[in-house]
Amino acid sequence: MKIMHSLLLTALATLAPTALAQSAHAGHGRHAPAAHSAGTAAGTDDAALEAAFKRLDRDGDGFVTRQELPADHALLPHFGMSDADHDGRLDLGEFKHGMSML
Repeated sequence: MKIMHSLLLTALATLAPTALAQSAHAGHGRHAPAAHSAGTAAGTDDAALEAAFKRLDRDGDGFVTRQELPADHALLPHFGMSDADHDGRLDLGEFKHGMSML
């Protein structure tokens, strides 16, 4: 019985940090929950993503920067992962890829 108790405690001690880390993954508490359902690539076609990109590209340079994203945009916590060439801005392809991660 002591062995089963020890195994159970070990399993809980191992899994608890993982569960907590996943719940706080990439700042998912910092933006509106509706941002996920409204802006994910799974429910949005290419034309809608391109329209969203153009709307966010306020200066019309063909890129979206952190400053151009609204503070509660779901992509903001994932910006660094989406910026494949690390130039501090997202082109349309990087934007689409980033949105597909949500």
